[in-house]
Amino acid sequence: MLGIITVDDVIDVIEEEATEDIYRLAGLDEEESVFSSPQNSIARRTPWLAFNLIIVMISVSVISLFEDTLAALIVLAMFLPVVANLGGNAGTQTLAVMVRSLALGEIGIKEYKRALKKEIVVGVINGIIIGFLVGAIATLWKGNIMIGFVLLLAMLANQVTAALAGTLVPVLFKWRRIDPALASSVLITGATDIMGFLAFLGIATLFWQAGLLA
Repeated sequence: MLGIITVDDVIDVIEEEATEDIYRLAGLDEEESVFSSPQNSIARRTPWLAFNLIIVMISVSVISLFEDTLAALIVLAMFLPVVANLGGNAGTQTLAVMVRSLALGEIGIKEYKRALKKEIVVGVINGIIIGFLVGAIATLWKGNIMIGFVLLLAMLANQVTAALAGTLVPVLFKWRRIDPALASSVLITGATDIMGFLAFLGIATLFWQAGLLA
């Protein structure tokens, strides 16, 4: 007998792995703690915040493409946070499931297609349900059923985007031998923001130009 593995040893390993995954999902280094020096925390966090800034600026540039639409229909600006928040949340949910499954070896690189199909179905159904609820609220609030319909379509597109990004990004990272939890949330949130704004404002623009939205 060379040694004994105690329950405490197993718990320590589980805690270390869980801590690593939680930190990496936030784009942080697992060596940082609440007692780290300000200099240490700044050095570890700032690069990821700068990367996130780039993603956010891309989202802003998408919104800027529809300045005329927003100027004519200022009410649309009220619902931009709704589109972004719900899309990002859905993408993070899918990401959490995928990262856990990859970490536990429940799926391999070649088996992701089944997971992808399932998440797309979930995205479509959630998109219809959440889109209908948001659309109904918008219709009752603003008295314009077309705004509600635009929101429904945008939410559907964004939920499907969340499913695709939340499934494919961690698998791609795994294929490239990169920790799937590393900065995946930043990329997925960026993808859902960009697609959500593009779908929402793009559809609204088409309806506005066709005289269906005023």
